[in-house]
Amino acid sequence: MKKLFTAACVASLALASLSSCCGKGSCSTDACASDTTVSQAINDSISIAQGAYIGQAVLSNYPMMKSQTNASKEDIIKGVQLVFGSCNDQGTQIGVQFGLQMLNEMKQLEEYGIKVDRSLMINNFKKAFLQDSIDQEAAQRAFAAYQGMVNRVQQENKAREEARIAASPEAKANVAAGEAFIAAAVEANPEMKKSDSGLVYLIEAVGEGAPVEGATRLKLKYTESKIDGSEIVKTSDTGRTTYINNVTPGFAEGLKMLSKGGKAKFYVPGEIAYGVEGIPSRNVGPNETIVYDVEVLEVE
Repeated sequence: MKKLFTAACVASLALASLSSCCGKGSCSTDACASDTTVSQAINDSISIAQGAYIGQAVLSNYPMMKSQTNASKEDIIKGVQLVFGSCNDQGTQIGVQFGLQMLNEMKQLEEYGIKVDRSLMINNFKKAFLQDSIDQEAAQRAFAAYQGMVNRVQQENKAREEARIAASPEAKANVAAGEAFIAAAVEANPEMKKSDSGLVYLIEAVGEGAPVEGATRLKLKYTESKIDGSEIVKTSDTGRTTYINNVTPGFAEGLKMLSKGGKAKFYVPGEIAYGVEGIPSRNVGPNETIVYDVEVLEVE
């Protein structure tokens, strides 16, 4: 077989092999007890061929698996033999599958800095699983408590990371440059106004059609730029369809001042533009100020 198998394909093949052996809940080292016209020689040849091609498929993925998990070939073989050894015990097979799922979830939690005590976890798993009946309300409370704690950790991690980036020299420099740019623009044109959020704007035409406030779908003709004049987005003259909840907070705030046919210029400080994350793929750094020249073509 010339095509390389993915890890998912290999797993599927392994499960299919187990199903063929254990689908009726019984097997032995010989052929499964059923009437068959397949000779022992053919059975053996297929067994050899199957083992060889799955082994080659796993081998083709082994460098990637080793780099990601540092798994040894011996450990992988041990896992396969564990499942094959439980061929008469479907419960053990199910337990292996649940165990792998639980392990993957624990690894995800570790990425958030959560160190799961496996003894505590498995003891409480057994306590819950060995009950005679399930209390749906208790189960829902347990899941809600778990999800709430994980979400809180994620939010705290995000807040710490955002604070770290905001305190970086690059972010501070971007904030200072944006403030200086906006101050110079306001000094040059006193007609510019500033909202409580920090948005600075110049309304050239409010428009007379349907208001953007309350709308969701819009067609806009606009240019989105950095303060050095480099363009991030420039639509065609026919505009681009977008949604009010799909633009930066500062841009959305400004758009809501307009109606169909409205035109304006918005100076959006970084914290209400792309924030500390910026858009690295578009060369927008943390807390960079963004400038919008926009015309509202359609409002729905």
